[in-house]
Amino acid sequence: MKLKNIVFNFISNTVYYLIGWPILTVINKIFLGYKIIGKENLKKVQGGKVTISNHMHYLDCTMNGLMNFPDFVRFVTLESNFKIPVAGFLIKLLKAIPIPTDKSKKKYFYEYVSRLLQEGETVHIYPEGELKVYNQNLMDFKKGAFVFAVENNVPVVPTVFVITKPEGIYKYYKKKPVITQFVLEPIYPDLSIPNKLDRIENMKKKSYIRMKYYLENPNMVEEEEKAEVI
Repeated sequence: MKLKNIVFNFISNTVYYLIGWPILTVINKIFLGYKIIGKENLKKVQGGKVTISNHMHYLDCTMNGLMNFPDFVRFVTLESNFKIPVAGFLIKLLKAIPIPTDKSKKKYFYEYVSRLLQEGETVHIYPEGELKVYNQNLMDFKKGAFVFAVENNVPVVPTVFVITKPEGIYKYYKKKPVITQFVLEPIYPDLSIPNKLDRIENMKKKSYIRMKYYLENPNMVEEEEKAEVI
């Protein structure tokens, strides 16, 4: 590893753990009412994994980072997102991996992400591929996240952001919804399916159905008893 990469990683880790994490925790909790339910499902996976979620807020990347804390999560995102004011800085801080627009570089991109998974890292991908603020209608999934999972024989851990009306102390100062993130059970590649493309499609379909169910049953936020609040 080049010296500049070692220095950047050291600075990035220091900023994230000592400054970024505490600040983002407070911002997400106070201003967005953010909480997590089901974080224990992440601990069921030993080794590499792909986490996925719906993409419904400019700061949900920070929530996905907090969800995995104290472990680091690597985000796959568009190269253009690195140029967005403020958000671009957060993306860099979270060690996001740019999806190359140059086709000649895509081979190295796939090899790099695969190596991370094989080394036991967590990679987060938004299967919808685009952001729609406060959208609760799950869009069609692209297959990239599931290709990585099947190719490297690692599970996908679906998570879903559900919005609800502010209650308790939040109703006194918040007009916009509060956000709860559900971490669902891991989904493993079905090795009984011999065809790899069918295996990918099966994993994508299972993840979509499970996430859509939570989005279409928002009352589950109130009924769930075990919640880990950040």
